[in-house]
Amino acid sequence: MKKIFLTLIILISCNQITDYPSTPKEREYFNLFGTTVLDPYFYMENFQSEKVLKWSKEQNKFTEKYLKDSKYTQIQEKLSEAFSSEYFSISYFNEKRDTYFYNSGIEQHNLFFLKGDEPSLLLNPNAWSNDQTINLDQTSISPNKKYLAYSTSDGGVDWRTVKIKNLTTGLDLVAEISEVKFSNIIWSQDSSKLYYHKYPKPEEGKRLSQQSYDAALYYFDLTSMKEFLFFGEINKEENYKLSFIGEEENILIKVITGSEEENFYLYGPSIETLEAITPMNEASFNYVHADDEGIFFITNYEASNYRLVKVSFNDFELQEIISEKDLALKGVAFVHNLMLADYINVDMTSKIVVFDENGEEDILKFPSEVTGTISNFQESGEDKILFSVTSYTNPQKYFEYDLLNDDLQMVWEEVIPGYNPDDYVEIATYFTSKDGTQIPITYSYKSSIEPNSRTPVFLYGYGGYNISIRPSFTPKYVAWLEMGGVLAVANLRGGGELGKSWHDAGRLDTKQNGFDDFLYASKFLEYKNIGNRKTTVISGRSNGGLLVGATLVQNPDYFGAALPAVGVLDMLRFTEFTEGWGWRGDYGSPLLNQKDFARNIKISPYHQLKIDECYSPTLTTTGRRDDRVVPSHSYKFTARLQEYQGCNNPVLLYDAPRAGHGSGNGVAMPKWKRVKLFSIEQAFALKHVSS
Repeated sequence: MKKIFLTLIILISCNQITDYPSTPKEREYFNLFGTTVLDPYFYMENFQSEKVLKWSKEQNKFTEKYLKDSKYTQIQEKLSEAFSSEYFSISYFNEKRDTYFYNSGIEQHNLFFLKGDEPSLLLNPNAWSNDQTINLDQTSISPNKKYLAYSTSDGGVDWRTVKIKNLTTGLDLVAEISEVKFSNIIWSQDSSKLYYHKYPKPEEGKRLSQQSYDAALYYFDLTSMKEFLFFGEINKEENYKLSFIGEEENILIKVITGSEEENFYLYGPSIETLEAITPMNEASFNYVHADDEGIFFITNYEASNYRLVKVSFNDFELQEIISEKDLALKGVAFVHNLMLADYINVDMTSKIVVFDENGEEDILKFPSEVTGTISNFQESGEDKILFSVTSYTNPQKYFEYDLLNDDLQMVWEEVIPGYNPDDYVEIATYFTSKDGTQIPITYSYKSSIEPNSRTPVFLYGYGGYNISIRPSFTPKYVAWLEMGGVLAVANLRGGGELGKSWHDAGRLDTKQNGFDDFLYASKFLEYKNIGNRKTTVISGRSNGGLLVGATLVQNPDYFGAALPAVGVLDMLRFTEFTEGWGWRGDYGSPLLNQKDFARNIKISPYHQLKIDECYSPTLTTTGRRDDRVVPSHSYKFTARLQEYQGCNNPVLLYDAPRAGHGSGNGVAMPKWKRVKLFSIEQAFALKHVSS
């Protein structure tokens, strides 16, 4: 890439309508495949610089000032209440499990306990920092029960630090393991070694932005208190996931390139004897179980909707166990010599089909009265299983099912203060997109209201990376629903809800399909007299942030409000940061490939903004420590949109300090930060979509 750099600085005058903070603008451009690309906010890619941080803080102040006359306080109070429910992890109810998580409702993070006559508190993340932004990720107790390994995240970043606690003394070992990312933590059977996935240490000042290459598997030896390379340093683009199979601890390594779905597995009794046991990078394989004869994988190899196969230890031949069906297979749980297969039903909920150990459909039928997204299957006693159920309007419930007696008992349900799930309806249906394709959508609202053309609608979408958005409850939307709004979730092409073909229909050259689907979801709701385009706020995160940004730019001043969050908004330069180079399976490599460049520049929100166009009210949100989709995407997009906005509609930014890419759990940020972020988003939305 030939780059021309000029440093003429211009200050944009304060907007006469909304008086935005002034934003420096640099005359900078570069040439790609004969096209000159203007990039006046390129300097914001140095997003930790004093200049950019000062600008970001001023934007936050401006946003908070703008929302002073909104329903922010009312929403914040409602969400604070909704996030104060008591919580038990499902392992609390399983006599075979030694540990569990618990929250009384007042803790910012869940507490981690060891079971016993008197439960013992092992980890309290709430005490690790004054603002509760050092967060617990994974936990793993050694087989000999002497050690607890756990990983932490500092301020929401993807980087993890692994610590080891001596359970006898209650003290952490002096050694800490850093540079761990996208990793499980797994013990050897003799409890002498701890294995994990890590990267080289980034350059000084580039920890949140440097491209992530050269990952490898390492282990920490508790005997020598030293770290050793286990496997890797072969291909700089590969990532690995380690499992041990059987009592002999044979090695199984999943090899992934970037975020591409295609992968392969290596297997053998030692590193020296590893060999590929699945086709290499032809399809997706995901390990789910092993027995004395072989290893089970869910795969889309020669099966767009996925199937269960078994690779034999004897000859590594691939044998089909559960054949492909009309519905997409998303998981298989092995319990009590049965296989419980989780398919995505036509209404996006779980359809559980029971098979015997030979792959024949069993006479046992899963209880039909259980509806929603069903997960967390585990053996809990002789001929009994535990599992959880949730939906958009129903908080988590745990059930125990007695297989022999066909007896179903609810053992726990989450009670959300101020919220009664019986007061809501959840409707799943399909709508017709631009090209005639039928797209799933689910919408929910309070049964005491009758939606009409003035009803506020919160429309959420994702549509990428073969990720399936399934019905699941979150307190995030309690205030919106309680205040009479509609929550709608569209299952767009690019996701995985309808199998591999659904993913392929919304990536690379077909990426526009997902944007069209999202627009037509809004049109469908308006046609049904459920709000209208001006009472609809569109929302999405990460790839969904791109979705919202592109839909906004392609349909100026169409929606009541837009909330692109942690979005990939510069579709040319995303490859230059952290894992962005690995997103080529969905986005391509626009700086290296002319075809990818030509496609991406047409859909890139940052590059497709037009001077003096009127755009819908927009609040872009990001995390200041987001090291996955770096915050410069949101900064650059906001700066240019503020500059180009041709009408009175506001363009705001909220940049959450000491927060990273995620928002849905404690690894991302504590409750109080989630409540603040969600309150800001929804207050902004209601300010513009309420009649």
